[in-house]
Amino acid sequence: MDSRIDRVTTIGFGLFLQGILWLIIWLRVFFIFFLFDPRWGHNFAFATIFITVGLAYYIRKTSCRLVAVVSAFLIVPTEMAYWSWETATNAAIALFIVMIILYAVERTRGAELVSPTTRLRAWLKVHLMNFAYLGLAHMPLIFFVGRWPNQERFAQYLPIEFELPTIVFNLMLLVLAILGVGERYTSHVGGYRLSKIGFAWSILMIIVPLALLFAKPSFG
Repeated sequence: MDSRIDRVTTIGFGLFLQGILWLIIWLRVFFIFFLFDPRWGHNFAFATIFITVGLAYYIRKTSCRLVAVVSAFLIVPTEMAYWSWETATNAAIALFIVMIILYAVERTRGAELVSPTTRLRAWLKVHLMNFAYLGLAHMPLIFFVGRWPNQERFAQYLPIEFELPTIVFNLMLLVLAILGVGERYTSHVGGYRLSKIGFAWSILMIIVPLALLFAKPSFG
């Protein structure tokens, strides 16, 4: 029983769950906002990226995690408003499909598709997820450093979204990325499993912004 709980209460499952709920919320609750302003469609891309990175946490194949890293860094051109929500979403979905196909192929093989030297393979097993977390961390970094002081500059492909729930979510995502990287080097902090802390934090990332959203406070 404990091993099953440990497999679920992880940062990876937290990211996966966030992505699924993010999609459901925007397809079932806030879809009307997307219909009025398609720029909100960037949420579909971000949700798919979270799902991809969350699954990569469990899929320990180097090829799949390489795809997850590329997917995570789709956040950069999307959050920088270099392309439309359609392009971002199509790219995120395509990479998700590629990862699933690679995983299916990997399961039929004795050796991995990407099989470098033993030392490099061990290094990649640790650091590919670090790179994926770094890609996710670009969402709050770009939000606060780039979009915050230059709202109109990004208005072609991104809506103005400076409500308190968005601000809180981005701050919490930055912390989650730090927890994810930390877990690659140490399993416990203060007697608590770091991955379980990350899972609890990821659940709070769902609850707190939604609670603030439905309370309808605004920032500034």
